[in-house]
Amino acid sequence: MTSEDVSPFGYLRLAGGRFDAAEGLPVTSAAELERYALLVSTVARELYLRAHPKRQRVPRGFDQAFDLRLTRVGRGSQIPVLVRPTVNDGGLFQNTDWHDDARRLINSALGDIGTADRLPASFPQAAIKPLAQFGRSLRADEQIELADSADDPRRAVLTVDTRRRIQRIAKLDELEIETVVVGQVTGLSSTPPHVDVAVTEDLLQRKITGTFSDPSVFDSLHSYLGYVEAAPPVALSVIAVQNREGIIVKITDVLHVEPALPSSWSERLRELAGLGQNWLHPGSEPPSNETVERVERILLATLDAEVPAPAIYPSGDGGIQLEWRTSSRAVEVEILNSGPIEASWYGRSSDEDGEDRSFHDDDPDGVADFVKDAISE
Repeated sequence: MTSEDVSPFGYLRLAGGRFDAAEGLPVTSAAELERYALLVSTVARELYLRAHPKRQRVPRGFDQAFDLRLTRVGRGSQIPVLVRPTVNDGGLFQNTDWHDDARRLINSALGDIGTADRLPASFPQAAIKPLAQFGRSLRADEQIELADSADDPRRAVLTVDTRRRIQRIAKLDELEIETVVVGQVTGLSSTPPHVDVAVTEDLLQRKITGTFSDPSVFDSLHSYLGYVEAAPPVALSVIAVQNREGIIVKITDVLHVEPALPSSWSERLRELAGLGQNWLHPGSEPPSNETVERVERILLATLDAEVPAPAIYPSGDGGIQLEWRTSSRAVEVEILNSGPIEASWYGRSSDEDGEDRSFHDDDPDGVADFVKDAISE
């Protein structure tokens, strides 16, 4: 097939996050092109039937006339160059390019959602769910741009926020997303495939039920199985369903599982959790299970904030202490079995006074930001 046998099909660009990190299109993101093709096909079919109200189905060969192909990936973030074969339909579709009309309507719909917070009245109801599926793998810092051509300054932009707006505008009870869930595996079965994941939200434990399609995932999940008090935190890459409030209500497929914390950190916490009474002196208490869980949440937050690894010690007052040392400062965070989280830093030179702060249990991000700011000075 030569360049004369195909024609370009609009302009699509994936930008931000993974798409700016390196050359090439992430393999996992290629599914977005398939979702886009399905969306265009669905809209085109609905436009044809709307124009021909006496017909109950599209003509034979209608779907085959739309053969979207990827020829290469251009630079400038990642730009999949999409073309389709030039088809002579012999007037079957009355010389109307329904798929190109569908492409333009999709661009218009995404533009209206972004600027006017509404869907155009002409957008088919039957295509709303495929529209909501488009962009399922996008992360918070990524987007898909659509336009008539690379030179067209008018760009329709699809982001995570756009998908949430679609859910709200279309009053969809559920929206499928690809995300990472951090929690503990507390229940598991292979037949039927089933997993229970405990997640902590605002200091409360919540159970999310799910399933998995790859049998090999069972072994990975089983290696982290335990009761809430003993199961280590894991990061699950999942396809999940969120409700209108943005809360994940179920997991439809577990794709991958790995420890949420570096193994050395988890092993150290297990050691501290195994301390007995009077471990340091008569009356000294070991860290409680609740304290270990609080420390795990703080350590997870420091990972997200890209804070270096701390030293982890048991506290003589009953709890756990985290310490960071740099050439100019020392930072300490003490998580006792009862009471608030105490964080402080002090300078190694006499001209720095330092700072002391208290944090509530539900603010691990605040602790991580305090530590990051203190050690980056």
